[in-house]
Amino acid sequence: MRLAPVLHHPQQLFVLLAGLLAAPALVSAAPIPTRGVAWAQACAACHGPDGRSQGTIPALDTLSPEDFRTAMRAFRTEERQGTVMNQIAKGLSEADIEAVTTYFAAIQSRRRQ
Repeated sequence: MRLAPVLHHPQQLFVLLAGLLAAPALVSAAPIPTRGVAWAQACAACHGPDGRSQGTIPALDTLSPEDFRTAMRAFRTEERQGTVMNQIAKGLSEADIEAVTTYFAAIQSRRRQ
């Protein structure tokens, strides 16, 4: 059996699922910076550290905050299809989307300085 092209190693699936299962408990009442870091760590399993994907999976560190929000909402409502993103995004609240958007926007801002 071959996994989806997104997952090159079974360990990636384990890390992704572990992060996704733990993240809601860790971030449910956390302020935006902490919440954004927790979700970004879950994103790293596929999209790379700080959203810097080196493979065929889209990089997150180049998306504008508006594009990132739009994409996450479209995955959540299934207007945009993805391999695992639809399932992941369904578990995100608006606060979660805002937190991870803020996190990646801060990374972009630091790189420009």
